[in-house]
Amino acid sequence: MAGGSKRLRSAPIFRCGMSLLEVILAIAILGMSMVAISELANLGFRAASSARMQTDATIHCDTKMAELAAGVLELSSVSLQPIEEAPEWAYSINVQSSDIMGLLSATVTVTQANTSSPNPVTISLTRFMPDPDYDPEEVTQ
Repeated sequence: MAGGSKRLRSAPIFRCGMSLLEVILAIAILGMSMVAISELANLGFRAASSARMQTDATIHCDTKMAELAAGVLELSSVSLQPIEEAPEWAYSINVQSSDIMGLLSATVTVTQANTSSPNPVTISLTRFMPDPDYDPEEVTQ
């Protein structure tokens, strides 16, 4: 090389590790994904709790309807009676005459009692039952 100056070639510089920007970005992504996962878990918990309450209400309603059909409960209207086996639930029975002669329409409604929930769970079942006071021979005469 002419002129006595030697030009040194610089060796390529290899970095070991990550930059501060990469670390901050990774932490931000991790934080957002943790928030999303926790919200999904919370949503799943609330849905499971709601499904459990709906199932409990349906079972209690079906039980009271079976008791009414079997004659264990009197075929008359009652309002907000506590369920002995589950005091957090109450039932109502509404008995009305139907359009069909000799049948009554019985509606059993089960609802959450003493709840602070803005949307208490309520389930209703309706069934036609024979009218105990109906005498078909009186109608034909």
